[in-house]
Amino acid sequence: MNFISTIQIPKAKQTITHHNRVLCVGSCFAQNIARKLCENGFDACNPFGALYNPLSIAQGITYAVQGTPIQPDTLILQDEQWHHMDFHSDFSHSHIDTALAQINTAIANAHQAWQNSHVLIITLGTAWCYTWHQTGKVVGNCHRLPATQFTRHRLSLAQITDTLQGICNQASGKQIILTVSPIRHWKDGAHQNQLSKALLLLACEQMVQQNSNVVYFPSYEIMMDELRDYRFYADDLMHPSHMAIQYIWERFAQTYFDQTTQKACAQWQKIEQMRQHRPFNTQSEAYKQLQQKIAHQQQQWHQLYK
Repeated sequence: MNFISTIQIPKAKQTITHHNRVLCVGSCFAQNIARKLCENGFDACNPFGALYNPLSIAQGITYAVQGTPIQPDTLILQDEQWHHMDFHSDFSHSHIDTALAQINTAIANAHQAWQNSHVLIITLGTAWCYTWHQTGKVVGNCHRLPATQFTRHRLSLAQITDTLQGICNQASGKQIILTVSPIRHWKDGAHQNQLSKALLLLACEQMVQQNSNVVYFPSYEIMMDELRDYRFYADDLMHPSHMAIQYIWERFAQTYFDQTTQKACAQWQKIEQMRQHRPFNTQSEAYKQLQQKIAHQQQQWHQLYK
């Protein structure tokens, strides 16, 4: 008997190998994918942290393409922290110079990643966005400013597809993987969250039809149908648990990795396990031999797979 509804995902025509560099942009799930890629030996990054709506994701990619540093006068002070409205609060700081340096480092890293990346993974979180009255622009994060300073609105399908097509045009030489975040935005309300996700799903489908280098990975569908039990959710009952993230990662790997890449991932995991070993005595001969063994295996791994 089969007790789950398994999402059928065709094997990708264009696979991802350890020769490919991967840039991830978007919601929290983009962070998860970037982290899992790095844990498996890939050259991957998610330079901007969580960006949820398509317009903010597009703004992040604009920073990546242009690589232009931001100026101090674009930061605001709120709750004794300096913030930038396009960036997640992870980049905020009580000292303006530190906040500025963190953001500009992220932009520089993103610019380098954009120039060198072969694969772009975009995770769309929500169609809802907030326009800040002071600038008339959609923000990436409200940073707990009063709600009266913003207008909350849902993007139309045309706005989303136009935005995504603009990204696709800039990334015409890259393999683009679109996915919709499995994290529900419950503050929007159950029905409004579903409408939001539906718009994102329709936009992804249109991008796949219009662009030969764009594919869709069903992380949202896997979470909703294969992992529909609450044991696969974190304590907030909204975010996927570690087990769910690992499961979706395994489905991703089955889809985009060939046998050689999967073997490389398995070997890298063994090396990582040795690296995480915590000895009682770092000066012991046994520990020194272990470090030599790790260095040798890493060198062999890079010769084979990089």
